[in-house]
Amino acid sequence: MSGDQETEPRTEEELAHLRQTRFGHLPDRVRPEDLVESEETDPVHEGPAEPMVRREWG
Repeated sequence: MSGDQETEPRTEEELAHLRQTRFGHLPDRVRPEDLVESEETDPVHEGPAEPMVRREWG
């Protein structure tokens, strides 16, 4: 093994600094008044109810 690698446990402040250096800052928290309410709706009708027949193609 080479080098003077540190094997002692690090302090919380050092670990927090390393996390911040590696991952950056967290975004600000979303405030409850900035959230949007969603409403359930009926599913979208995606196709014809009956199969199309060649004579109806026009």
